[in-house]
Amino acid sequence: TDDVWVSPLGSDYTGLATQNNPIKTIKYALEIIAPSEDNIITIHLDEGTYSPSLTGETFSINMISNVNLIGAGQELTILDAEQTDRVITLDYCENNIISDLTITGGQAVGDYPDNRGGGMYLYGSNPILTNVIISDNMAYDDGGGMYLYFSNPTLNNVTISNNTAYDYGGGMNLYSSHPTLTNVTISNNTGDYGGGMLLLFSNPTLNNVTISNNTANWGGGMYLWDSHPTLNNVTISNNTVEYSGGGMYLRNSNPTLT
Repeated sequence: TDDVWVSPLGSDYTGLATQNNPIKTIKYALEIIAPSEDNIITIHLDEGTYSPSLTGETFSINMISNVNLIGAGQELTILDAEQTDRVITLDYCENNIISDLTITGGQAVGDYPDNRGGGMYLYGSNPILTNVIISDNMAYDDGGGMYLYFSNPTLNNVTISNNTAYDYGGGMNLYSSHPTLTNVTISNNTGDYGGGMLLLFSNPTLNNVTISNNTANWGGGMYLWDSHPTLNNVTISNNTVEYSGGGMYLRNSNPTLT
């Protein structure tokens, strides 16, 4: 099976999923492909906004293994759930690359786990995210921007900003997860515990990361709970709390800072 092309100007009825005759929705693209470990398929997303009101896109986008989702540029291809659901879900997915797009307008509500991961929800999945913006998403529980559960993704050149969680992890919530973050900015996020990040039983590696201007009641920049991350060339600045741990709140945790 060949790669498929999706465009806001395409058609799910007459499109052939080719570069010159694309289809319109990511949901339909995922339905018509049959990827495998030996046949990884890339869904190419043309520039434009994919949303319920503009293109009839249905959220959340439930990724499957052996599929890449590649946009035209992180500010050119916009996945906007328009507060209808979270934006992207990866549940036990393998061999995924998500790059060159923005994830926004996600809203995680309802019962567990639907109330976690407004922008992205990862369960037992280890995707590679490159040149991605995750902004203006909300979770009623944990992980406004991202919720990671037993997941070890790789983030390169990612911005996580202006996300909100009413409980843990405004920007990111990590549970038993050990991602690698390189050239990542986590800013202007809000949570109850861990405005920028909340780590629970998690040991991520952060390289060249900025955690700034986040707000929480406890742990403005980071809240570490039984976690031992490695921080290399990390800036934690201008974070605000109501009670304690402006930059970092440490609870049974031993981070390594270099």
